[in-house]
Amino acid sequence: MTFSELSRPWRARGHSSPRGGLLLCHGFTGSPQSLRPWAEHHAERGWEVELPLLPGHATRWQDLAGTTWQDWYGALRDAALALSEDHGPIAIGGLSMGGALTLALGEDPELRGRIAALVAVNPGMTVPPVARVAGVIAPVVRSVAPIGSDVALPGAVEEAYDRTPTRAVAQLRRLFARTRSGLGAVEVPLLLATSPQDHTVPASDSDIVASGVSGPVERLPLPRSYHLAPLDHDAELLFARSAAFLDRHVPAPGRPT
Repeated sequence: MTFSELSRPWRARGHSSPRGGLLLCHGFTGSPQSLRPWAEHHAERGWEVELPLLPGHATRWQDLAGTTWQDWYGALRDAALALSEDHGPIAIGGLSMGGALTLALGEDPELRGRIAALVAVNPGMTVPPVARVAGVIAPVVRSVAPIGSDVALPGAVEEAYDRTPTRAVAQLRRLFARTRSGLGAVEVPLLLATSPQDHTVPASDSDIVASGVSGPVERLPLPRSYHLAPLDHDAELLFARSAAFLDRHVPAPGRPT
């Protein structure tokens, strides 16, 4: 896969009167390209948006094999801290593994008070049985088939790796397990968007999230989309509901928290 400019980190800053700060996170083996329409939609409505590129992504799959879940989490956490310094309580949203990382940030006690709302789109919480042995087979089987571009919309393509590094799958499993065990610490409002026809992450993973968090949950079905909903048929529905949800739950500048 050749990665385009759309897969680079992206930010929308410089609004004269910003609505607030929004941090978005892409998924495993993917890139910011999968969330760029979501980011641009909210930027047009006044949000100052950060859309970083996670370590090991959008280069070569071998680079991803050399990273850990702590690298991905640490990069996103640093971005959240920086954005909240400028805007106070911020919103965070993510797709797939990015959804798991979003929830993990919501669990972080040191970020309490810095996060006002979360949006998770098809967040991963489990891995298939074959992935549970990824750490054992990684020295022999360095990569497996790709997982990208699960999109129903004709012509829509995700910029993602054409191989999935096995070592990184083992790290993904650890991230999911850690996040799943700590869901009860998520107390801020959550918009949980789920594609019933997802071929990458089972829709039941969203049920795990909904039943595990402590804060209020708003469910959003995405019946016409596969895994990559921000690039799919239900994208405009997702963006509109996300914007309305954040308007309700993220304090505007000058409004008490």
